Amino acid sequence: MMILQKEQAKTALAEGQVTFAVVSVQGEIRTSTKKGIAPIMELLTAEAQFLEGASVADKVIGKAAALLLVKGKISSLYAAVISSHAVEVLRNNGMSFEYGKMVPYIINRSQDGMCPMEATVLEEMDAEIAFIKLQKKLAELTGR
Repeated sequence: MMILQKEQAKTALAEGQVTFAVVSVQGEIRTSTKKGIAPIMELLTAEAQFLEGASVADKVIGKAAALLLVKGKISSLYAAVISSHAVEVLRNNGMSFEYGKMVPYIINRSQDGMCPMEATVLEEMDAEIAFIKLQKKLAELTGR
C-alpha cells in the first residue's frame, strides 16, 4: 500500500500544475498550487491527522518543510528539489524519502539569498518548536 501511495503522490505532482501532493492512509489525494510551506502549514493547522502515515510529493523541500512533515508524522516523501539541511532532518528522524536534486539550501523568491523559512529554523531540530517559529515568521511576513 505504501509504495502505491508514494507513486500516487509523485504522479499527482508530475501530472498536475501543482506544487504539493499528499495521499492519505485512506488513499485520499489532496494537491495544492500554493508555494513554500503554505500547503503543509494549512494541513497541520486544520487537520493534522490527514498527514499521519501519508505519502507526500513536493516540488521543493527545505529544512522548514522537512521539520513540518516530521511533525505531521508522514510515512514517505518525494521532493523534486531538496536542501541538504532537509536531508539531515529526514535522516535524523528515520524518514523514508527520495529526491530529484539536492541543493545546499533553498533560495528565496527574489533569488538573492536563503529562503526566510529555512533561515528561520536553520538551527532548530525540534519539529514542535520549528512549527511555532514558522507560524510566527509567516504572520510577520503576511502582516497578520
